[in-house]
Amino acid sequence: MEIGNITPYIPIQDTSNISSKLTSAYSEKDDKKLKEACEGFESLFLNMMLKEMRKTVPDNDSSYAMGLYQGMLDENIAEVASKGKGIGIADAMYKQLSSQLKNSYKIED
Repeated sequence: MEIGNITPYIPIQDTSNISSKLTSAYSEKDDKKLKEACEGFESLFLNMMLKEMRKTVPDNDSSYAMGLYQGMLDENIAEVASKGKGIGIADAMYKQLSSQLKNSYKIED
């Protein structure tokens, strides 16, 4: 039975998770959470970029399993690439946001 050319979407991170980490970092003035949120954004961006790049390559095997494997591979590549130096998006965001974090007031619940 052939399902057709189905490429499953496997989200690397939920955007609300990144948003909640960012909010938490500002409310607690936590540099570590801010860095994690920035790395999460870079990882999400890289995953989306890899997914779009993969669409430009001719599809030789359109099975569901291959699409699932490629989605997981792209997710892993994006996650690993965003750690450490990454491609620089996380560092640039962190530098920008950390200067604002130091000048912000602590949010009380």
